[in-house]
Amino acid sequence: MSGGHFNYDSSVISRFADDLKHELDINDTSEKDEYGDKVGAGYSKKTIAILKQCHAIIAIAGDLAREIEWLYSGDHGEESFLKLVRPTLKKTKCL
Repeated sequence: MSGGHFNYDSSVISRFADDLKHELDINDTSEKDEYGDKVGAGYSKKTIAILKQCHAIIAIAGDLAREIEWLYSGDHGEESFLKLVRPTLKKTKCL
């Protein structure tokens, strides 16, 4: 497995993004859990729209963190690192 310089912490960010995506997907469900509680949070469309924007940023952060981890772990050289992260940074208007 690649990475490791930062104890694979980039995966924590990506997992958070995945978990948030799941919560967004089930927000409006009428399903109940084993205790009879509503599964979805039921947040308003306005809040969900903002959460979706947050999710997009967090997902990008996870991707960037992975590439940084691989750079510091020696899995990337500087040239390949820059080639991989520049398009992402351009999309976020950070470059």
